[in-house]
Amino acid sequence: MNPTRFCAGLLLPLLIWSCASKGSKPAPAAERNWEGEVRIQHGDTAFVPCGSTMNYRLTGPGTDSIAHKYAFLLTQPGQWIKTWCTGHATAATSGPYDSLLVCAAYMHMDATVHCPPTPVDSLSGTYTAKAAIAGGQHSETLIFLPDGGATIISTAPGLYAEVDGSWGLNANGTPIFQEARNRYTFEYRADHGRLERAMPGRNDQVVYVRTGAADRLTGAFGRTAQWLAAEATAAGYPVQADRLRPTTSLDSIFPDATARNALRASAKDSLGLDEKQLVNVWDAASTVQDVTLLMRSRIQAAH
Repeated sequence: MNPTRFCAGLLLPLLIWSCASKGSKPAPAAERNWEGEVRIQHGDTAFVPCGSTMNYRLTGPGTDSIAHKYAFLLTQPGQWIKTWCTGHATAATSGPYDSLLVCAAYMHMDATVHCPPTPVDSLSGTYTAKAAIAGGQHSETLIFLPDGGATIISTAPGLYAEVDGSWGLNANGTPIFQEARNRYTFEYRADHGRLERAMPGRNDQVVYVRTGAADRLTGAFGRTAQWLAAEATAAGYPVQADRLRPTTSLDSIFPDATARNALRASAKDSLGLDEKQLVNVWDAASTVQDVTLLMRSRIQAAH
């Protein structure tokens, strides 16, 4: 073999590889839309995405626009403000953050809304606080389901009340209960299997002790789900009560007119509805949650 041809054949692919390596550049990170909450303090810009407990340091060309808008909307030090932007995440090279959010462009900010609380498995469960009152005992139970659903049940002599909502950590990492219609929020402090809620203006706090796992079939929802499951099974459409959810449609449990009519007849006694209420209230119910609210009214009226 001609040694000159052999060397040329060996060097040619090496030269091509070398030129390609020098000319190629790493692909730019894909930008996407981000929704979360931003807090800007001296020397610290943090971003917590909705549905996450991860804290990013905010950087990149869009950060200046976010900072200007944040300063305009800020009403209290350390406030978290909901923010939308485009960008990409990357590893941090220094500082207290594990990751950076490189913001390419600012989109929107709104100080009147927040991300839904993010549930964490370690805090789900049932918590109860009890206190002696005149004539008996006042009890308040928090049911924090793993999927983020929550119900607060309060009982006392002559009183039964339930409130639905959601629970989880906010951007500060604080456990909160958020009422379903966002009318109010309660904050708690987690402490070794307990939750503590400060009582503003009373220099006091309520202590809730964890009593076990969260049971979905508690309170009005549990009674509703068990009743609906029994009626569906009797109509030839067996279903387990614990498989039902507030958003489950009645049509999916009772798929024909005969089954729905049998349920309607049962509702008159089970929910204490008269003929007018059957027409005005029951006929408008379409989900398990709608029926739960009727059941809740029935339970409260009995107290």
